[in-house]
Parts: sequence; structure tokens; C-alpha cells
Amino acid sequence: MAANAFDDFCRFAFGFLEELRIRYLVVGGLAVLVVGEPRTTADADAVVFVSAAEAESLIRRAARAGFEVAEEVERERLATTGTIRLRRGMFRFDLITASLPFEEVAARRASVHELFGLRLPFPSAEDLILFKVLAGRDKDMLDAVGIARRHRDRLDVVYLEETIRPICELAEDMAPWTRLQRALEKAAGD
Repeated sequence: MAANAFDDFCRFAFGFLEELRIRYLVVGGLAVLVVGEPRTTADADAVVFVSAAEAESLIRRAARAGFEVAEEVERERLATTGTIRLRRGMFRFDLITASLPFEEVAARRASVHELFGLRLPFPSAEDLILFKVLAGRDKDMLDAVGIARRHRDRLDVVYLEETIRPICELAEDMAPWTRLQRALEKAAGD
């Protein structure tokens, strides 16, 4: 994969959101590159702050803008998972529709960093750890540990715990709490 092809894709993808004036927060591997420890990624991920109607419109407009979109598939994905998957060539742009109050707080706490010649909003270290712990996949947990390790002396652990606890209670699932504690312990032990 040529780095400049991925850079071009990211400029196109985030430019698309900017053109539509959609508020978003960069998450996933790109955020880990900026906030955490370096690693490779071949896709772009963003939390988007849109209504249900705006999300439907986003699917239609993405197809017109040049993304490869199976509109019916993406409408179904949106209805069942709250996500939209857009492709362009060999790259993917995953959009997660914001659904938790935590995501609004994360957007307010975000900072802007330059990447690909664009000024993009990225979550704080704490909020990116929370996104990763909530996702809970193995690679997300490795990222969470790496972010916690990099920011170990500056992490607001009280914020982390006070933010994740109500999410766990709402979901009636304490697994994210346990994953957070494990990530913090592993980062402290490294």
C-alpha cells in the first residue's frame, strides 16, 4: 500500500465530512497514531454526530461523492449497528453514529491535530482509551494499553472510571469496567 494513496484517501474521506459540515471525531487506528503509540492502519474511523435522517442522507451523498456504497446494505447496517461503511478503492471509511452522552463529552474535550495536511479533531487520551475499552476487541485492548502507557503520568483515572461506570450500568454489563482496569494495570506494570 502506497502511503500517499492512503493519505489521499483520508483527505478525501475527511474532506467529504467537512464539505457536508458534519461534526465528527477521529477514532480508530488514526487516533492511536496521534494519541497513542505508532501502529499501522489501512482504514479511517470517525464518530459522527448526526440524526437518523442525516445518517440516511449521508449514505446517499457518499455514493454521489465517489465512495463505493451498497446503499441498501449500508441502510441495514445503520439500522442494526449504528455504523456506516464506505469504500473507495482498497480503503475503508467506517462511520459510527454517536449514541452515548460520553461521545458528546469526548467531542467537547477533543483537540485538533494536523494529519494529511488537514486539521482533524482527535479524542483525549482518556476518551480514546474509553472508545477502545468499549469496543473490547483484542487489538483495541492492545491500543488501550499503549495509550495508557504513553500517557501514564497524566491520565485522569477518576474521569475514566466515572465515565465508564454509568455506561456499564446502562448496558448492565461490567465487562468494559474490567477491561479498563486490566488495561490500566498492564500499562502501569510495563
